Amino acid sequence: MSFDFTALADLPWLPLAWGLLVGLVFSLVGAAGGILASFGLISVIGLTDPNQVKPMAQALTLVTPLVAVPAYYRQCRLVIPLAVVLGVGGIAGAVIGSSLSVRYLADIHVFRPVFAFLVLGIAIQLAWSLRPGGTPKAHTARAVAAFEGLIATGGETCTVGVHSCRWSPWRAEFEFGKERFRYRPWAAFAAGLAIAIVSSALGVGGGFLLVPFMAMILHLPMFVIAGTAALAIFVSSGASIANYVALGVHLDLALLGWMLAGTLAGAWLGPRLSRLLRDRWLKILLTLVLLGIALRYFRVF
Repeated sequence: MSFDFTALADLPWLPLAWGLLVGLVFSLVGAAGGILASFGLISVIGLTDPNQVKPMAQALTLVTPLVAVPAYYRQCRLVIPLAVVLGVGGIAGAVIGSSLSVRYLADIHVFRPVFAFLVLGIAIQLAWSLRPGGTPKAHTARAVAAFEGLIATGGETCTVGVHSCRWSPWRAEFEFGKERFRYRPWAAFAAGLAIAIVSSALGVGGGFLLVPFMAMILHLPMFVIAGTAALAIFVSSGASIANYVALGVHLDLALLGWMLAGTLAGAWLGPRLSRLLRDRWLKILLTLVLLGIALRYFRVF
């Protein structure tokens, strides 16, 4: 199926603008880029083949880290060992998920409600974490306060940025905001595998699951989650797209090129804006984006 640009004769900027939105949101919070891309390709631009939408949406999430991740690295807001473990687990999961999706989620009428239910579930999870009783762990709050205080005074971010302290297959830790954070690499690998199966089956980057996992299970600050999720998604999305193409799915390169140009611009802008936003603001933004998409697919508006 080839995209007909004549359908957008009065809105020639639409693919470029939607790509800009995808890159901006994804680079700001490390999630929802693939969801926005899929929503835009289906509901805004009008593609009707889910198997075509999935790898094209993932391609937009694939290029965003090329711009965003180096920026987060320079700001010392990237947990590289965690991103690598999540990404390696994601390679196997992406191959499994995309293979299952081509067979069982090829009908738009089946794909749409499955997509909506999953997005709504993630939005509810994040909204629940924002309730008054859902305050972050004490050491997470202290790290966030230290980083926000540094930004407010114009300090160098690497002063309190990410510093790896110890790593083994069973236990790893790093420092951010002068606080120690710990995780189990084997558990992160399993999470990356499971998340990639779901995300590649739906044609999204996986940040909408990676971000809640890192925020609610690992209790990491949002300031380090966005870049870390983006790097992990780069690995798993690449594997998923390659498998979709190998299975015979056609990509509309003309449409994809315009959207990629916008996505790259948004990805460049995101890290420069995110350092000026409060940690809680980023969570609220992600929750509202996901909730709006889910309700739209349930035809609430």
